[in-house]
Amino acid sequence: MVFVVIQPEVFEKTACLNVLTKQEVSPCVEKEEVKVEVERFIDHARQMEAFFLQKRFLLSAMKPELLVKEDNNELKCELQRKDELLRRHYDKVTQWHGLLADLQGHTVYNKCQQQSAPPALQQAASPMPQPCAVQQSVQARYAQAQQMAAAQQAALQQQALQQQQVPRPPHPPAYPAGPQRR
Repeated sequence: MVFVVIQPEVFEKTACLNVLTKQEVSPCVEKEEVKVEVERFIDHARQMEAFFLQKRFLLSAMKPELLVKEDNNELKCELQRKDELLRRHYDKVTQWHGLLADLQGHTVYNKCQQQSAPPALQQAASPMPQPCAVQQSVQARYAQAQQMAAAQQAALQQQALQQQQVPRPPHPPAYPAGPQRR
């Protein structure tokens, strides 16, 4: 198939665009007329595509560094777009983390309010509010977890020291000793 090269200005002036922009006075349109116009439009579009592909091929043959620059710029734009997307996701994660922390803080506070005595009696008893049972249990579990982690770390260090101090058996000789003669 041979394509005729058409300039973009010629494409704009041809009747193929008339199908899309033509104001019809009559409501009925011939199917064959529309089909012919659409086929002509598709043919002109293929010719334009071939024209631009030829120009791009010539450009790549004569100045390949321009294609490398273009690819480089496209990759930079893609990286910027993805960095922006990552930044937005991190912002959302930070926002959700804050909301979760607020929710957990309010939950602990609400449970404390439900379990504690009236606030007027607490303030009269001591100037600093005492932590409620829920807060105390959370703090106790946290301290217990820290102690267990420290104990595991100490056990691992002790085991490593013991492995270093264990005497190793001597290496066997390279050749077995033959029968000894007297």
